[in-house]
Amino acid sequence: MCLTCSIVKADILPVGGIIYKDDYVVLHHCIDINIPGYLILSPLRHVESYSDLNQMEIQHIGIIMKFGVTALEKMDGVEKVYVANFGEETTHFHMHIFPRYKWMLNDLSKNIYTDNKVDGAKLFCFCRKHYKTVPNRMKQNNVLAAIESIRNLFLP
Repeated sequence: MCLTCSIVKADILPVGGIIYKDDYVVLHHCIDINIPGYLILSPLRHVESYSDLNQMEIQHIGIIMKFGVTALEKMDGVEKVYVANFGEETTHFHMHIFPRYKWMLNDLSKNIYTDNKVDGAKLFCFCRKHYKTVPNRMKQNNVLAAIESIRNLFLP
């Protein structure tokens, strides 16, 4: 079974639990990257491409993506929020909602610049490699606080 389907079926529980779930989508913190607020948004149904989504899934992805991005933009230290889809580690279609913090840019030795500008794709790749961890090490206070802050946006 794919990783995302395992999360949807609650066979795997991401750190901090599910942030949001409805009949079409699920939002949770990335399970193995130790960056506060790094979110993954997926349809519940296993599809492999954006073109496979139905209209309700597209609508819910758009609405929940906006909530997730808005929540991250309100967090201290977040300068920018990237949204991307790659699908290299799992074939289940999903969106990365990735916060960029100022501290990510502090080490100028990182190869994250192109033409003296931050290259979001390079930064994303660097962070996914440098901050990769195992799920049981994700329960740091800053990650859990970010999850709770984002979850609170979804409460009535």
